[in-house]
Amino acid sequence: MCGIFCYIYHSNQNDDKWSLIKDNISKRGPDSLNIYCHELNKQLTGKFAAGVLWMQGPEPQVQPCVDDEGNILLWNGDIFSGPLKSENDSDTLTLLNHLKLSKNILETISLIEGPFSLIYYQKSTNLLYFGRDFIGRHSLLIKIVENKFVMLTSIANNNIDDIIELPACGIFVVDCNNSNFELSCYPWYKLNQYSLKVLNNLNSSLNIKVKESILSSELIENVVEPIPEDLSHLQDISDITNIQKTMSELLQNPDIYDRVVKLWKLLKKSIEIRIKLKPEYCKNCIKKYLVDKVNKKCSHAKIGILFSGGLDSTILAAIANEYVPANESIDLINVAFEKKFNSIGAKNNKSNNVISIFDVPDRKTGRQALNELQKLFPLRTWNFIEINVSRKELEDCCKEIICHLIYPLKTILDESLGCAVWFASRGVGLLSGCKPYESSCRILLLGMGADELFGGYTRHRTTLRRHGWKALSEELNMELFRISERNLGRDDRVISNHGRQSRLPYLDENVIQYVKNLKPWERCYPTEKMPPGLGDKLLLRLLAFKIGLHETASFPKRAFQFGSRIANSKQNANDISNWLQ
Repeated sequence: MCGIFCYIYHSNQNDDKWSLIKDNISKRGPDSLNIYCHELNKQLTGKFAAGVLWMQGPEPQVQPCVDDEGNILLWNGDIFSGPLKSENDSDTLTLLNHLKLSKNILETISLIEGPFSLIYYQKSTNLLYFGRDFIGRHSLLIKIVENKFVMLTSIANNNIDDIIELPACGIFVVDCNNSNFELSCYPWYKLNQYSLKVLNNLNSSLNIKVKESILSSELIENVVEPIPEDLSHLQDISDITNIQKTMSELLQNPDIYDRVVKLWKLLKKSIEIRIKLKPEYCKNCIKKYLVDKVNKKCSHAKIGILFSGGLDSTILAAIANEYVPANESIDLINVAFEKKFNSIGAKNNKSNNVISIFDVPDRKTGRQALNELQKLFPLRTWNFIEINVSRKELEDCCKEIICHLIYPLKTILDESLGCAVWFASRGVGLLSGCKPYESSCRILLLGMGADELFGGYTRHRTTLRRHGWKALSEELNMELFRISERNLGRDDRVISNHGRQSRLPYLDENVIQYVKNLKPWERCYPTEKMPPGLGDKLLLRLLAFKIGLHETASFPKRAFQFGSRIANSKQNANDISNWLQ
């Protein structure tokens, strides 16, 4: 994970706010921090900066990268697969070379398979290209003031007015031959209703010319209704009260079994590359290597999982066990917030007769899932890290640190989720409830995207009940477009503040391609026939059951902010947070 920053300005308008951003850019990329300034023409100057977190290649690659023709690349991403993938070299240098040789920059960028945000200046045309991958897995913010400057950054500060998240709807281009900073957008896909809405909203603050789409295909599939034969095997189940028996019976259906196995193979491949593609040093030992150049691989935990004990994270842990070396532990990071209005003091936590103020729902399911993992994989060392956050620490850290990371988002929901993810990804807590421990991992696996892909939200059940399968099909089609603005940019900014990289196996391109081609009733069946804990994310639950997670397979979905007890369900999630203003 890297922090990237670009400021294109007229010579008399140099107020780039770099001093406000520098520290958080450096925290995103603690392995190196550099700045490169370049005159783009007689009127404009460009300031390019990057903090690098080394994740690919034999050595850290310093950024900004400048080739022998004067092209400049700021790269925050990973090329995990596809035609641009390089087995042993830095993906930053590989991409820079492909872009230099490219006759069509947009086409080359479209070949990237993996999460990214990038900024690329092509000297021969004086064009500045920038954007995020089509899912928006990495953050990029933008501020443009006509005739003055363009600012692009991975992360900002809430003292910078009018900066916004760049939508993950395409690649944007600024013509630096024009001092007015004319902005064009080349959408990833043919514009649908949602994309048009996003660009229209963006046009209220930026003057954008919308061009032809980069990819000829469409992300949204045709909306369909089931015929009776499609649902017969789901409706004919006689005893729904025995969930494990029901799952066993469903897996005997050849079509269902085939879908589960295909998903399993794709997830395994996705998790494998996200575990193996990294330097063989933990967060602590890599510092020694970079300073002393002592090439000694360590056996400390390098992989962590944000672990609520729910379906999504426990599946990741079970599959990760296959690819993490046997002599390394895996950190399972479980966060809990002090229960509100609880008179029991923390000093009583050691008493077996008193319910701990941190025994929140996610802590309980986390321990249950841990027990199941230990039974299935007894030779693995699982570090169950209990992150306990008091209300005082929560408020202090939110006002002093986290508010700048979440910015420009400001709602109570953003506050709740952003703070929960920040404390969890910090990884400082108690090992098995007693021993102080700080995670040494540099990579965090997260279950982001599972609910959107497999129909895990309560709203999916409500939509089906009120409007039928066609409406649910349309809603699932839109989920991938909305996830970048709802979650991913914010969570990327929050997690990276600790010098760790988030990797999202469910949002691998190949997993998405397979799942979005399934009919909605092949992913989930959230009807009265199948209650919560079965019908929602049915395909994923069947996968969990198949790989031995029989208890976890039936855990009901619980929103992270409520399971960790950071949020109050009586609050309006869309209201503006007092802490983020």
